[in-house]
Amino acid sequence: MTSPRSLRRVFTVVTLVTTLGTVVAPAYARTTVEGYLAERAAIDRAIAQMRERRVDTAADMRTLVQRTTNRLQHMQGRGAAANPERFTHGRRQLLQQRRGAVQRIHRSDLFVQRRVRALQARRRSIDGWLSTWGIFRTCPIRGWHSIADNFGITVRLPGVPVHRHEGNDILAGSGTPIVAPFDGYASASQSELGGLEVRITGPRGYVYNAHLSSYGTLGTVQAGTVIGYVGATGDATTAHDHLEWHPYGGAAVDPYPYLSVSC
Repeated sequence: MTSPRSLRRVFTVVTLVTTLGTVVAPAYARTTVEGYLAERAAIDRAIAQMRERRVDTAADMRTLVQRTTNRLQHMQGRGAAANPERFTHGRRQLLQQRRGAVQRIHRSDLFVQRRVRALQARRRSIDGWLSTWGIFRTCPIRGWHSIADNFGITVRLPGVPVHRHEGNDILAGSGTPIVAPFDGYASASQSELGGLEVRITGPRGYVYNAHLSSYGTLGTVQAGTVIGYVGATGDATTAHDHLEWHPYGGAAVDPYPYLSVSC
């Protein structure tokens, strides 16, 4: 018969796969990006555990087949001629047990392979989405905020040169934490227009934050590290974070699509 240990492993693999969606679902209570990152991590854990159990199940199969073979050899050694009918019946039972065990383990192995392929396909889909829209791994503002989709408008303010708006204004209360949206290096600067400024440079470009009331952590930072606080320094008339996104250090592009999925 198939060992209880093998059956438990097969049952655990099936349970792990069928409950994966339930494990991941709570992540979507956060942002879309964080939810996808959590799902990707859960997929990686599930694949690793399924592969580990697949190896253990294969070892159990070899042990079971060897045990059955040993019993057949033992029966043969004791002499089939002494009681050929009993020997034939016992041999038939052992062969049926061995074939049944191999078939069940083979079916479970195929199931694991199919599920791993499906999970890998889902992970590739997530990676593609993250590489396109999930550049901001977390919302740059920690707290209440309102994002103005005002990239590209012409700015005309008294005492300020007319210029094209190269970012999105994120309205928030003064002192609201501003965080790094991805891993990188945070550096501070100051100008008449931008007031207190922080630039976070990562592998895909940099974000520029302006009008801060004060600085936070500078230098090497991770996504979620507080790098400053919302203010109204520079040419600002109200507290907000002016955020620009410069892919690979080039010209600013509209950050709204990325903010809309991370905030």
